[in-house]
Amino acid sequence: MAAAFRAGLAVLVLGAAAGCSVISPPGDDLTLDVAATAMAPILARKAPGVPTDTAVACALSYATQGQLQALAQNSALGQPELSDDIVTDILFTRGTRECMSDNLIDRVLF
Repeated sequence: MAAAFRAGLAVLVLGAAAGCSVISPPGDDLTLDVAATAMAPILARKAPGVPTDTAVACALSYATQGQLQALAQNSALGQPELSDDIVTDILFTRGTRECMSDNLIDRVLF
């Protein structure tokens, strides 16, 4: 009976260990959420003709991991001027502008 219990316990421990190796770190979602929250008011101000949800989705798509982490850190530290610079860099990435643009004239002029 004790041997069966130990074998079952070993299977549970190994299964849990194997499962942990494929789970993404919990900080990834938190970083994205905080970065999105930090960039929303900046994008609303810098891209007034674009719906904020669309602007945030586009900016998140074209931001680097480093930019997202920096936005999250700046948000926690209360340094909005640095966040403004990071969002401006993301905004002027060619893919971001094309994503936000919904017509050809905007793509040529923006």
